Amino acid sequence: MFKRIHRGASVGAAFFLLAFLSFSRPADALARPKGNVIGFIYAQDGTTPLEGATIKFKCLTTGRVFESTRSDVYGIFKVQGVESGIYTYGIVTEGGDFNADDILGLKVDENETAKLSIALNPYDQDVAAAITEVTKGKDKNGEFLVGMIADFNPQTRIAQIRVVKGLLRLNDRIRTKGISTDFYQDIHLLRVGDSPARHVTSGQTAALKMEQDVQKGDFVFVVSDKKILPFFLTPLGVAVVIAANGAVTYGIVKILDVATPCSPKR
Repeated sequence: MFKRIHRGASVGAAFFLLAFLSFSRPADALARPKGNVIGFIYAQDGTTPLEGATIKFKCLTTGRVFESTRSDVYGIFKVQGVESGIYTYGIVTEGGDFNADDILGLKVDENETAKLSIALNPYDQDVAAAITEVTKGKDKNGEFLVGMIADFNPQTRIAQIRVVKGLLRLNDRIRTKGISTDFYQDIHLLRVGDSPARHVTSGQTAALKMEQDVQKGDFVFVVSDKKILPFFLTPLGVAVVIAANGAVTYGIVKILDVATPCSPKR
């Protein structure tokens, strides 16, 4: 049976995933059981099957990639020989490529099958261009100057960030740096005016609660999480898991610095 995915459960999911993966014995690493992943790929509406798409899973600890069959007329794909672990993924379609909007954990025993359904959400033209600008414009440290602090309320710690290029997205990691400021944090809530937003593009101002005090004029950078590099530099959109069975843990925002049980590179 599939279960519907509820967005936003991140910290609890991370601990649950690490808990059920930690029972694998290190001595078994070279002979780790291999299971399968089967599922459906849909268009943005979550119901129209997408034919001819290929999904690629990448283990975050080894870099090993597992590639699916091309989805059939019903949108069905299959990946064989997958090992338990924490993965990012990307999807190749005839119209363009899609990066995962998060990561997932797979727990499969010998010949067991993990099941999931994925919907593809294309970006609009402005967002796609902004994401490409950020991805290609990051410096050697993986940072991109996206804007600056336009205003700050020290009582509420709400800052107004003026985006001057690229974009800010929900769950981005940012660095705020100024004369007396230098710290990192994640974006858990982003607002434009009175409305929550998933992204803010050039020319807009976003309201964001800061974890430390900042000063007007401080610079704001988007920072890469080097553990979770995207599959594609110029994606057409994002791939979102919309349903899964118990072998899949999804919605994890943070990867802790612990070993995950993907088999070593061969």
